[in-house]
Amino acid sequence: MILKALDTLHISSVSSNNNLAGQSFELDDHFGRQLIERGLAVEVASDEPAPTVTRKSGSTHRTKAE
Repeated sequence: MILKALDTLHISSVSSNNNLAGQSFELDDHFGRQLIERGLAVEVASDEPAPTVTRKSGSTHRTKAE
């Protein structure tokens, strides 16, 4: 599920940095629905572009797998 943050959030499974208001991120359906119910995020329409890849480690080094 792709979500857009309505406020600054910290979700360690998404990124080691905070997700700022308006930033899109991907999260599993169960936890995504919890954020929506709490008013912290909204689901992004399927026709909007996918969020950019966030490296949890913060590394800018590309690997062969990417």
